[in-house]
Amino acid sequence: MVQWTRAEKRTFLRQRVEARFAALLMENKEFSEALTLLSSLVKDVRRLDDKLLLGDINLLESKLHFSLRNLPKAKAALTAARTAANAIHVPPAQQGAIDLQSGLLHAEEKDYKIAYSYFFEAFESFNKMNKI
Repeated sequence: MVQWTRAEKRTFLRQRVEARFAALLMENKEFSEALTLLSSLVKDVRRLDDKLLLGDINLLESKLHFSLRNLPKAKAALTAARTAANAIHVPPAQQGAIDLQSGLLHAEEKDYKIAYSYFFEAFESFNKMNKI
C-alpha cells in the first residue's frame, strides 16, 4: 500500500498508512523497525504541519521507547505529543491515550499520586467517548 501511495503521490494517505504500519510493527514486537520508520515519518509530518498525525506518531514513539525501557526518550516523545495536542483540538480517544501513557510513565517512576491523576483523566476521556 505504501508503494501505491507513493506512486499515486498521495502524501497524506502514505503518512497515515506508514503510521499504522509502525503501530502494527510495535504490536509484533519489531521495535527497531518501527522506530526507524517513525523517525523518517516524523520529519515528513513536521514539514507538512499535520498536528493530529504528529501527536499520534509521537505517542506511538513514546510507547515504543517505553517498551524498550528507555524512559527519558519515552518522556520526550510524550511531551512532543502533548505539545501537538495542545495546539489543536484532539478527539477524546487520543487525549485519553496521551493521559494513559502519562500515567504509565509516572507510575514507572513511582510517582503514584500524579499517575492516579492521569489515569483518572484517561478514564474520563474514554468514558466521554461512550456518551457521545
